[in-house]
Amino acid sequence: MKTHPHGKTQGAPGRAWFAAVLLAAVPLAGLSAAVGAPAGPPAFTIDTVMAALKDTYPQARRVSEALPPGVETHEGIAYSRPGGIALALDIYRPADRRVLPAVLVVHGGGWIAGDRTMERPFARSLATRGYVAVPVSYRLGRPGRYPAPVLDLRAAVRWLRAHAGEYAIAPDRIAAVGGSAGGTLVASLGASNGEWIGPGDEAGPADVQAIVDIDGTVTFLDNRLIRKSEMSPSPYLEYMHGAYGDAPAAWVAASPITHVTRRSAPTLFIMSSTSQPILAGREEMAERLSILGIDAAIVRIPGTPHTFWLVHPWFERVVEETDRFLAAHLRGRP
Repeated sequence: MKTHPHGKTQGAPGRAWFAAVLLAAVPLAGLSAAVGAPAGPPAFTIDTVMAALKDTYPQARRVSEALPPGVETHEGIAYSRPGGIALALDIYRPADRRVLPAVLVVHGGGWIAGDRTMERPFARSLATRGYVAVPVSYRLGRPGRYPAPVLDLRAAVRWLRAHAGEYAIAPDRIAAVGGSAGGTLVASLGASNGEWIGPGDEAGPADVQAIVDIDGTVTFLDNRLIRKSEMSPSPYLEYMHGAYGDAPAAWVAASPITHVTRRSAPTLFIMSSTSQPILAGREEMAERLSILGIDAAIVRIPGTPHTFWLVHPWFERVVEETDRFLAAHLRGRP
């Protein structure tokens, strides 16, 4: 699909420079003031999603939690324990021993809330279409400041490859799909193929073969976001180590668009029609990928809220678009 540039991104320093600055000494002194002192992260669950949509999108309906026929399940499998924080994943796949491509499914929640159980219906639906679908947990809040969640996803990719024989996974055909904050994380995962970004990467490559970003921003280097960070304390700034003025190197490094190279993964952007939250840079990132000869596509779904992929009547359309793109890159069919 033809993509179009969208706004401008501030010039970014080289990846080696900002990775070194970020990992060595990102300034954190102003973080508490920048984010305030909230009593706790706002809840992000299917219940809160439905409550938020009931007045403006009365057509929104829950997706069934039932396990589809013919889907095998393995839930609550530990895959990593960074800093003593236990992280787990679930596996859903067709109940046979065919070797199949795997897809990480990454939840949203502003990098401070949500959990992988929200994405189980999406993963189960992918499993009915011939994937090993894997909802995954990652670090949230202060322990989940960039690059920690991306490193967690990389650890999950390595775990899938290490256990490919056990779960009949094709180790050279692994993708990731995520919504909202999860979309930003999978975009970072795919854009940074072949790059060292932090501890754990010495364990080996964790490249993925395709990405689907569902309404996740790909750059924080947008004047509207920068201005908002300086004027409005928010717990969501935790992921970027505080307001822009406190941690500019982190804002650069946490922006997936700054990691695009010829090794980046093919990427599909599925977009809602809402103007809030501010989701910057996706058209520009698609253009950059395309210039490098990497498949990049954009699908816009009209009349949709930000959380559209979680509920009917849009759930099946998102699964269908995801399957179409992943099939082209993981199964080799157009």
